[in-house]
Amino acid sequence: MNSGWMVKEVIVHPRDGMQLSEGYIRKDASTRFVGCLPGMADSVGDTIEEVMIYLNRRARDYYGDDVVVEIVHHVAMVS
Repeated sequence: MNSGWMVKEVIVHPRDGMQLSEGYIRKDASTRFVGCLPGMADSVGDTIEEVMIYLNRRARDYYGDDVVVEIVHHVAMVS
């Protein structure tokens, strides 16, 4: 699916609440960024920040004003 392009996972959740949905932002062949959340139209922009603004708007329209979209930063634990 990502064809070697950078992919960032995003999640939707209410402020201080549990996850409602997850999606991703990826770079497409035209060097633009595309953000995808299930059940919503793709959001396209020139930067990740621009796409995050669009994803936040769509998520708030769908779930309500108290939700946020955040990029997931994975942390590896090694023992």
